[in-house]
Amino acid sequence: MYRYLKLFLLGIVTVVLLLACHSNISQNAIQGNNDLSTSPLPVATKLVKHAFGETRIPVKPERIIVLNDIGLLDPVLSLGIKPIGTVSYFPEYDFLFRGVTNDEAAGIEIIGNGNQPNLERVIKLKPDLILMREYQKSLYKELSAIAPTVMVDLPGLNYSFKENLRFIAQVLGESQKAEQVISQYNERVKKLQQLMGDRLKEIEVSVINLFSESIIATYSDNETYNQVFQDVGIRLIPTLANQKEDTLVSSIEVLNKYDADILFVMSDTEELTQAFLKNPLLKTLKAAQNSQVYEVQVNRWWTFGFFGVNKLLDDIFKYLS
Repeated sequence: MYRYLKLFLLGIVTVVLLLACHSNISQNAIQGNNDLSTSPLPVATKLVKHAFGETRIPVKPERIIVLNDIGLLDPVLSLGIKPIGTVSYFPEYDFLFRGVTNDEAAGIEIIGNGNQPNLERVIKLKPDLILMREYQKSLYKELSAIAPTVMVDLPGLNYSFKENLRFIAQVLGESQKAEQVISQYNERVKKLQQLMGDRLKEIEVSVINLFSESIIATYSDNETYNQVFQDVGIRLIPTLANQKEDTLVSSIEVLNKYDADILFVMSDTEELTQAFLKNPLLKTLKAAQNSQVYEVQVNRWWTFGFFGVNKLLDDIFKYLS
């Protein structure tokens, strides 16, 4: 009898304790004091290999900071993803970004300019992924202490704007979207080829960049516009096609070396372009004599992403088709 009474009392105590625990848990949940209610859910991650090693990042990062305009901001936007922060181009120019308009980058916080991101602003934005370029390697350790950081190495990608997009898409889990973007670009190239027809075999083009009224620069086939010319089948003049230097700076006095059927003149400012167009040396070129000199903008032609590349193609359609 005593044994049964003991079991009965033990059962009552157990029920009371369970009810009390349940009450405490419910009350804590209502008051927001439950540890489980404030603990963040585990985030799925993956390991990404890049030039600085391996970094574990979220499978679907939601708060991305990109520390370059042409090589990072443009490609990320091309994938349909809007970063929370980026750096602008150098403030002495009239545009914030190359390849991307201010409207296309609306809502993205500017956290520095050129090669100088503001680390305090980076911290305040609480990123879950930072994308940087190889020339910013001195910041890698500091950036990695803030959030997972991946270095996008353009030399390692052979300076291909397509491979750059593919690498970034792989990091962000958007490889299928990247192929769609590249496919749309290829379709535009085919359309341009059809519109140009036999002219593709007949014309040669040249591109110069104005550094000042007396200094010009030309670039190797690494530059995106030269890659686009190659895709379309537009021929550069031999002087440019055979250039070994990534950047060759010359006096305006050798302008005749860059004469072509069509001359594209790239400049940072309208004032510089207007001064060039008044230069007597320009009148000696066949491109000028045939009214085939075209002013193009740095923020459209100095690009490394598909927002910019499509603007570049718009210009080529306009002037060559």
